[in-house]
Amino acid sequence: MRRKPKLRFTSEEKVRAKRTRAFIIAFSAFVLVFGVASVLLFLHSVDYDLHNLVSPEETTAAPEPTTANPLSGVQLQSANVFYACADETDGVLLLAMVSANSADERIEVRTLSPSQRVTYSGETLSFSEIYKKFGLAGLRESVSEALALPVDRYIRQTPAQLRRGIGEIGDVTVTVPEAIAYRGEAYSLFLDAGEQSLTGDLFVKFLRYSDAGVQAQAVCALVRQLLGAFDVNDVSDLFNSVCNQSDTNFSVLDSAAPNGLLYSYLALQDSVAVASAKEETA
Repeated sequence: MRRKPKLRFTSEEKVRAKRTRAFIIAFSAFVLVFGVASVLLFLHSVDYDLHNLVSPEETTAAPEPTTANPLSGVQLQSANVFYACADETDGVLLLAMVSANSADERIEVRTLSPSQRVTYSGETLSFSEIYKKFGLAGLRESVSEALALPVDRYIRQTPAQLRRGIGEIGDVTVTVPEAIAYRGEAYSLFLDAGEQSLTGDLFVKFLRYSDAGVQAQAVCALVRQLLGAFDVNDVSDLFNSVCNQSDTNFSVLDSAAPNGLLYSYLALQDSVAVASAKEETA
């Protein structure tokens, strides 16, 4: 039995499908070509270099930003910082003037014996007596007169505050000129001669035992240790800690980089030397 009509029907279906596929392919190709041409014309209209589509420019990694050392831009200032370690119970333990000398580019340390007698407010008194009678203001003024130096900033700490401060910045390395074997009612101190690393408690005892000359060397060591403990990129934490543990007129402006007063001291921390040390005079 012949099925010609069925064969004819199948042949027409295939032809129709083939024509549909051909139309879809042709239309898709037209859309693709038209789209590419439109994009190229747009890029050309905005002056885009079409060569970059074939061989794009090589990109180089941007250099990592470098953090400049805050000390490199410091304009050195000369200043005098008066430091006293004293309280109402123990009296005056240490008197020092720590000066930033911009001309000689160094930090100079001067110490005075608390027992030294000077004329102040019409009376001849020791610095310890001046502190008891006139307080910190009188002590600061009398030291300024004795050294013929103005006081730009001051710091007064009790022995307990100094001990805590050293606990925060680390032990202070000093040179003990000769072996110490001292036992007293208020304190005892035993140290070998030579270079010694002192905790806050030992450092305070060493100051109490020593004369102004040895104290001056100890203050130099303390200044180096303190300045070396600062992170020059962020001084705020240690600066605030020192201010909070002392009676001082330092302000936040002194810690502002690069022209805050603190930065002059930080820039000179490798040049700390004794300028003078005055013992008790009759």
